[in-house]
Amino acid sequence: MKKEVFTIIGSTGTIGAELVRLLSQAGVSVRAVMRNFNRIQNDLPHVHWVKADMDDGTLLDGVLAGTTRLFILTGNRPGFGKTQIKIVEKAKEAGVRHIVKLSALGATPRTKSGLAKEHYDVEQALEVSGISYTILRPHVFMQNWLGEVAETVRREKKIYAAVGDGKVPFIDARDIAAVAAEALLHLEKHGGKYYILTSATAISQYDLAEAISQAIGEKVIYHPLSMDEMRKRMQSQGVNDKMIDSYLALAAYQKTGGATARTSDDVENVLGRPPLTVEEFAGHYKKHFKY
Repeated sequence: MKKEVFTIIGSTGTIGAELVRLLSQAGVSVRAVMRNFNRIQNDLPHVHWVKADMDDGTLLDGVLAGTTRLFILTGNRPGFGKTQIKIVEKAKEAGVRHIVKLSALGATPRTKSGLAKEHYDVEQALEVSGISYTILRPHVFMQNWLGEVAETVRREKKIYAAVGDGKVPFIDARDIAAVAAEALLHLEKHGGKYYILTSATAISQYDLAEAISQAIGEKVIYHPLSMDEMRKRMQSQGVNDKMIDSYLALAAYQKTGGATARTSDDVENVLGRPPLTVEEFAGHYKKHFKY
């Protein structure tokens, strides 16, 4: 029987690194693809590290050779959809049996978010490829709080956002990786499935501030911003206009509530346990929120 090779594109990011760790733990043969060798996890058995830039299509044949199960996660810079569609096409040529794609909540043809539309286009390419697939549509990652949010909490004990009182069922990236691992390891259960990945409870930025306060033992305050104030803030940080527009479109949805506040049981149904909570996240990552 042909040996299964699990190729992970995007193996050193928050989700990819945890996914590689879980697959290594499961004892399968992993080909971990990354751009920067400085971020590899050398202590993981069964893992072969490959340096490659997926924007360079000439490298895809070598990266995918012998692959039977594939995870696709690339950067979200505008135009990433074309890169991922090329990966899907090359995967079909290479005889890949199953693909797990990290997509995004709101990946529809009607979305106002350019990034979500690109994810939708890749999903469509997967559907018509003839390859077995699993689509993961996670809500906003809790780990996103480890950037500017953590910085302003450390410096000012404040959180800034343009979502008002909006509530969102943020998802811990470790749960996303765990679902991806299950989908790769047990394709017979998860082929053709779309999973909406959320936590069990939608929370506001006020709830986040309280969870961090409890974790670090210091009072943290949420300071709501208007859309214009957030645009100016992001511009001052050097964020490009397309990324700002995508962020604000998503923020507007979250501020309104409704669909963006809905939770899903998919994480618990796949993993057999509840998703991680904001309190657990804050406790696990509390060192990021204080000096």
